[in-house]
Amino acid sequence: MNTQPRRRSRSRQAAFTMIEVMVAVLLTAIATTGIVGLYVVNTRASGFSRHTSEAAVLAQDQMERLRTNGVTIGGSTLGVDESGKPGGIFDVAYTITPTVNYSDISVTVTWTEDGANRTVTVLGRRSL
Repeated sequence: MNTQPRRRSRSRQAAFTMIEVMVAVLLTAIATTGIVGLYVVNTRASGFSRHTSEAAVLAQDQMERLRTNGVTIGGSTLGVDESGKPGGIFDVAYTITPTVNYSDISVTVTWTEDGANRTVTVLGRRSL
């Protein structure tokens, strides 16, 4: 008679353990989904930050070239990379507005990221 109650308790304990395992797997799946979502958002934000920094450096580099070379008209370059070489995602446009004593220079770098147009603009002056 003593063996029969033990069998019942073992099956109850085994069923309870199975429920615990199922709940643990469910919680792990939910946590993993959240972590993957955070990773995707972080990757996008990191890419946007990197492209913004590259565009700012590209605009500043173009500004320095225009200030030192004495160019007097505006222009643009399409499809350059972060170092100004062809084949990238950036479009660079610049305008030069002369006045009596100086010229105002505006350099705008644009690119498309995640379906939205992004822009970085650098303004400067060059004495005549």
